[in-house]
Amino acid sequence: MDLPSQLVAIPNSVGLYAWMPYGSGGWGYANCLWIISGDDAAVIDTPYDGPLTGAMIRAARPILGSRRVSTVVNTHANGDHSWGNHMFPGAAVISTHSGSEHLGHEPTPQNMHRLLHETSPDGPLGWYMRRHFGAFDFLSARVPIPTVTFSGHHAFTVGGTDVDLFEVGPAHHSGDLIVRVGDVVCAGDVFFPDDHPPHWSGPIQNVIDANETILDLSPRVIIPGHGGLKSPSELSKHIDYLRTVQREIRVRFEGGLTVREAMDDIFRRAFYPQLRLPERLMIVIAVEYSHLRDGGAADHSIIELAHGAAQWAFDRHSQPQAPAV
Repeated sequence: MDLPSQLVAIPNSVGLYAWMPYGSGGWGYANCLWIISGDDAAVIDTPYDGPLTGAMIRAARPILGSRRVSTVVNTHANGDHSWGNHMFPGAAVISTHSGSEHLGHEPTPQNMHRLLHETSPDGPLGWYMRRHFGAFDFLSARVPIPTVTFSGHHAFTVGGTDVDLFEVGPAHHSGDLIVRVGDVVCAGDVFFPDDHPPHWSGPIQNVIDANETILDLSPRVIIPGHGGLKSPSELSKHIDYLRTVQREIRVRFEGGLTVREAMDDIFRRAFYPQLRLPERLMIVIAVEYSHLRDGGAADHSIIELAHGAAQWAFDRHSQPQAPAV
């Protein structure tokens, strides 16, 4: 895809710019927020690999000037929001305690490289990896190393701009945080519109609660983890979607359906057909079933969850009577 050649100024704000390599129906192209104030700069989230991060830095250079990025914040530990950190040498790296502790459970860039290049292209996971992750150079990525961690709330300044971080996980991920700068909120992946979202930690109620926390901050503009800039009313519609997903999953769990049976049953009829990547709901269903069954944390690895989604997409793709996803 064509990457943005310049940052986008957040409307009616001072010193806030977004890098938004947006394209519906894909994985890995996350939004990043730049805060440029006085002689200082900070970046909220970094891209998936070295080439993407280099493209973002080039896009920022006309506005950044001679300033140095002193702070990087990661909204959560997924690689598409953090594996470019190393291209900001010397910057403090902030995450939640729980996000930092979860890093050892994440696939590494080397893991992703092997899944992309050493799996069979004729099998579900290899087919899916090549289809959705083939553009990324994982050997240029690095696992982030936080230098500052917190629980609850953390505040810092960038030049003359106040920045507030609020822990809202576990929701999309175990260590989610959101960022408030004035009346702009950077939501990370707890707000994941325009496609069916994957949520790795849950339960769904926690994701709903995280989004309601965003609304409680009375934002004017919301920057989701992926997709275009959003309004509070659009976030409210997304909360309605999450409640619908929550209800549909519970009905099928209580009816004794397996994860795959629940997924197939939900998509027997059109289910939010305007959203792409329906296979990602396999991840959400599996995680929610774990919470409904055990009342605790999900018991699946990210690779296991991804394999289930890939299998469902592969099966749909292989059936002539079903539309390819």
